[in-house]
Amino acid sequence: MKSKQPIKKTKKITPRRSSSRLTKDDMQALNMLDRIVEEDRRIEQKYNLPFRSPRQVATSLQPCAHCNQDIALLIFGDLAKDAAGLEAYARLTEDLIKQKALITYIIAPCSDPNDLDSPALLLKVYPEQEEPYFTTPPEWEALIRRLGDEHCKR
Repeated sequence: MKSKQPIKKTKKITPRRSSSRLTKDDMQALNMLDRIVEEDRRIEQKYNLPFRSPRQVATSLQPCAHCNQDIALLIFGDLAKDAAGLEAYARLTEDLIKQKALITYIIAPCSDPNDLDSPALLLKVYPEQEEPYFTTPPEWEALIRRLGDEHCKR
């Protein structure tokens, strides 16, 4: 009869630092992180943002259905929760809005993240700012069709 030998557990050996001092790579990473956080704070203060500075702001040029010329700029305010958030996106993208000189709307995320057809808060900011209102994808498409009809005088 074979005797059962106990299985020996081996301890995983992980390299240890010889000291608790930060390495040159650690310091470079910390300096980079400091610069990123500092830049975020500068942008948040400059544009008076009620949310953390976004890394990118998605935009979409809306073409005329008749002549295919750009007739509107849509800015996605992914971090906006209300009209103040949409207005913050207008401040943040002011240079782009002026450069494009197109009718410009900023849209917040839809009210129900599980239903992409749910209403979303929309704010027209250029050429004049209007009152925000909720819109659905079919209402947005109808608005763009109407703008295209007006653009091509149809």
